[in-house]
Amino acid sequence: MKRKMYTILSLVCFLMVATPLNVFTSNSASVITETETVQPRRNITGYKYKILNGHQWKRLWSYTYNRWEDPAWTLA
Repeated sequence: MKRKMYTILSLVCFLMVATPLNVFTSNSASVITETETVQPRRNITGYKYKILNGHQWKRLWSYTYNRWEDPAWTLA
């Protein structure tokens, strides 16, 4: 009786350990190849500066979307 219980217990343990291995070895996982590019997830911004009549002005520029983020120039 003990041998039968030991066999069943070891079989259950083996199945619990072996089952998740199929998930990692499947070919359905997407892999980024060298030809694909990764797109940034956040907006990359920076200030653009200009000097007009001796005053420095700044305006926020979005490098991701190539557009102005601030509505107007402000004094820096």
